Amino acid sequence: MASRLHGFCIAGFVSLLASGTMWVARAADGAVVYENFCAPCHGLDGKARTPAGKKLGARDLSESKLADEAIAAQIRNGVKTPQGAERMPSFKDRVNAEETAALVAYVKTFRKK
Repeated sequence: MASRLHGFCIAGFVSLLASGTMWVARAADGAVVYENFCAPCHGLDGKARTPAGKKLGARDLSESKLADEAIAAQIRNGVKTPQGAERMPSFKDRVNAEETAALVAYVKTFRKK
């Protein structure tokens, strides 16, 4: 009995390690996706101080209080001004669902604590 329980605990621990490794890989992917698609406007620090960010009125991500789904919706659908002009393009054709989830997690790391 003890050896079966021990084997179960080891399997559970290995499973936790594997899932933790997958989470770290996703977070790293979020950084890569951010760097490729978001940093030109929002900047590597998320403060939106880039020339393109200033021109388009990109938001400082450290000030964001949006819920995860709202962030994901903005990534998928883009953002328009009240007059209908594109402020942020849609990334639904460039970023898949897993990358979007990783990107949401990464964008939230810019928030002020």
